[in-house]
Amino acid sequence: MVEICVSVRNAAEANGLVARLAALFGSSAVSFDRIRNELRVRSEWESRSVVAVIDAVQSWLMAAGVDSAELSLGDRSYTMAAPTLIPEPERAAVAAGRHGARPSLNRSQPWSP
Repeated sequence: MVEICVSVRNAAEANGLVARLAALFGSSAVSFDRIRNELRVRSEWESRSVVAVIDAVQSWLMAAGVDSAELSLGDRSYTMAAPTLIPEPERAAVAAGRHGARPSLNRSQPWSP
C-alpha cells in the first residue's frame, strides 16, 4: 500500500483535484484534510498509480490556474509546478530545430541584426 499526499494552498482549490483522483482511484481511496489542506490517495503500490496521480495533478494545475502543489511519497517531497505553455510559432521552430538559430546569410543581401 502506498499513500501519496498532495498539499494545496487552500481547500477551495482542491475540489477539482479531489474529483479527478476519486474518478481514478474511487472515492474510498481519496481523502482531504482541511486542517492541513492536504489530499491523500491510498493505493496498491504500482508505478502506474504514481504516474496517474502525477498526470491528474498536472492537468489540474493547468485547468485550475494553480501555480504549484507539493507531492509527498513516503519520506520524499516534490514541488510540482504548472506547465508553461509555449506559443505555437515557437513550438514549431523548436520542433524544426530552428530555436535560437541565427539566420543564414544570403550573399545577395547584407545581413543586419
